[in-house]
Amino acid sequence: MRTLSALPPWLLIAIGFVLFASVSAGCRLALRRAASPELSTQVEGYAGKLLGVFGASFALLVGFSITITWSAVSAGQDAVDLQAGVAQQLSWAASAMQDQAGADVINDNLRDFLNTVVRDDQRHLAEGNVSVLPSDEIFDTLQNNVHRVASGQANADPVASGMVSASASLTAAWSKVTAVAQRKLPAVLVALILASGLCLAAVVGMSALTVERPFLMYLSALISAMSIAAVLITDFPFIGIGVNLAPLSVSASSI
Repeated sequence: MRTLSALPPWLLIAIGFVLFASVSAGCRLALRRAASPELSTQVEGYAGKLLGVFGASFALLVGFSITITWSAVSAGQDAVDLQAGVAQQLSWAASAMQDQAGADVINDNLRDFLNTVVRDDQRHLAEGNVSVLPSDEIFDTLQNNVHRVASGQANADPVASGMVSASASLTAAWSKVTAVAQRKLPAVLVALILASGLCLAAVVGMSALTVERPFLMYLSALISAMSIAAVLITDFPFIGIGVNLAPLSVSASSI
């Protein structure tokens, strides 16, 4: 599923169109050859009556799935935006400290962490493999330096407590990012969507038995393909049109 989601949208639509159009055309061709004209007319009328039911079921499953996947993308983007904002707060708090040498170390660590997330963590987040990330070591170093510098300035510099608070918020935001990266649609739901789409394609083919040029049959296949593609490209939050890590780059460049 992750491999399919990583494909370009036009390629996903093309694959889906070929699949659904083949099912529709295959059912239509097989029944036209095997059934008598009277039976073909009966099957076509019956399929036409059921077409709305199958179409509504497919649309319901697709709509439900897109709602789930897009909510994950929105949650991931909110977490990234929050992380970028908290990183700015941490940088400002560190820069306001009396210990400028310690502030420089923290800002350097913070900049390295954000750049590593954007440059190296993207692939791991897209794969949902967040157990070990390239930024983990840098993040640990950042946290250790924040507490080391803050503990040495706690009695003399009131800004130190704000820096520790911002550091804790950064940890919480990063934890949410990694949690969202592991979200995906249940396999059974994806299977139901595909099965529903194939059934709809078969019914569309049966409803066009006596039509000489079934252009609408292929239009239905295209719509089904676009619907499936919309589900796939939003299934994994950090693939395709998912979460944008650009706010982290902006924060890193401003530190």
